[in-house]
This record gives sequence, structure tokens and C-alpha cells, in this order.
Amino acid sequence: MANGTQKGPFTLNPLTKRCSAMYNLRPLARSTLEQSTFDLLRCLAKIAFDLIHSSLDTRTQQMTLDAVKEEVSTDLLAYHERDPSVRHKPISCLVSVYSTYFAIFSYRLSHQLIRHAGDDEGTTREAMHLSFAARSNTGIEIHPEALIGKRFVIDHGWGTVIGQTVEIGDDCYLLNNITLGGRDVADAHDGKRHPTIGDRVQICARAKVFGPIIVGDDCFIGPDVTLTEDLARGTTLLHGRGPVVTGTFREAERTPALAGLS
Repeated sequence: MANGTQKGPFTLNPLTKRCSAMYNLRPLARSTLEQSTFDLLRCLAKIAFDLIHSSLDTRTQQMTLDAVKEEVSTDLLAYHERDPSVRHKPISCLVSVYSTYFAIFSYRLSHQLIRHAGDDEGTTREAMHLSFAARSNTGIEIHPEALIGKRFVIDHGWGTVIGQTVEIGDDCYLLNNITLGGRDVADAHDGKRHPTIGDRVQICARAKVFGPIIVGDDCFIGPDVTLTEDLARGTTLLHGRGPVVTGTFREAERTPALAGLS
């Protein structure tokens, strides 16, 4: 492009260049969404509940969204800020039932429901059905009882699975075809059987993390890694397939086993 600005291997057209300049003038870590964007999230929540033919009344649906307003807002902002392919495009591009963001959005709603379901089978069913709907639309499976921190991003996403007792810290970034799973297939025991992932961890495509292990803060797990042992904080792991042992944690640092929800 004759009038473009070269930036690495990509060329920005003049319009994108102007958007980029405007973007760089504002703080990188915004803390709030414009009201118009959150109104879109309200519409997205309604669509999500409609997808499962929800029996919840409109007030309960609205209360569920309001309870996770901060989480769904900061997840969306994190995605928009951290992914360069959408960074200079309207943030509303991500508000879609086919966006990987929808999987995280649905998880936030379903987690809120199942946390407070108690013995209410109807509410539990609604939570599970939201998870199934998100999986059908995005190819991403997140169990509603997983515990996921703030500003969570799944990029590309298709084929990524996050199991029931997974715990994920803040500011984590995952790609596609990742499994955070258990070591058993059928007849697995109750309680903690999936990984605990620290803060600011990045996991590349096709990585597999199995069992109730701990991945420390600030780790980078490369593509095609299979991890079955604890990973020390700050580790960059770029090996190929096969069990990987690269460090252990003291027993006192282990997260207590889950027995249902905390």
C-alpha cells in the first residue's frame, strides 16, 4: 500500500493508522466500558438465555448479569487490549455468540448461577445448559464450576477444554486446542483432579496439562507440550510431547483440594 505505514511484516492503511494513533493516546488499561457497549452485553446475555430456552424470569437473568458485570467487562477489555488483530477495531466486534469471548461470558453467567444454586436443580440445569450452548457456538468447553480469575482471554479457542476443578489466576491468556484436564477418563474420583494455573500464564495451542498439578505465576507453555508435573513460576517450557518435569513446589504451596465449590 503506497500510503501505508510499515509495522513489522504488516502494513497499516491510513484509516487504521489514525485509529492506532487515537488508541495510543488513551491509557492502555481501561477500567470501564462505555454504557453503549455494556448495553450490548445485556443483549448478549438475553441471547444466551434465549439459546437455552431459559426458564429464569427476566429479573433473575438481569441480576445474574449485574453480579458479574465487573468480570465480563474486564474480560472484554482485556481481549480488546491484548489481541492485536482486534485492538484497533470496535470493541463491539467481540460481542457475538460466535466470538471466543462468548465462551468466557457464558462461563461467568453459568458460574454465578451454579455458585448459588444450592439444591435447586433448575438453576443448576440452567448453568450447565449455558455451558453447552457456548461449547456449541464456539467450540470451547468451560465447566461452570471451574474457578477463573480476572481479565481472562481465550484467543482462537476452538477445541479448548477447561475441566470442573480447574483453577486459573488473573490475566491468563490461552489459545486453541488446549486441555486443562484430569488424568482419568471414566470413573474419576470426586474432588480436585484438574490443574491450578497461576497469574499471568500464557498457554499455546495444543498444550495439554493433566492432573491436580500447579503451574506457577508468569509461566509460558509452548505448543504441543504435555505437562503432568508441577511447573515452577516463571518457567518457559518449549519441549515437545511427553511428560515434562521441570520443577516442583513445596507441599505448603499447594492449593487445597476442592470438594465442590469453595
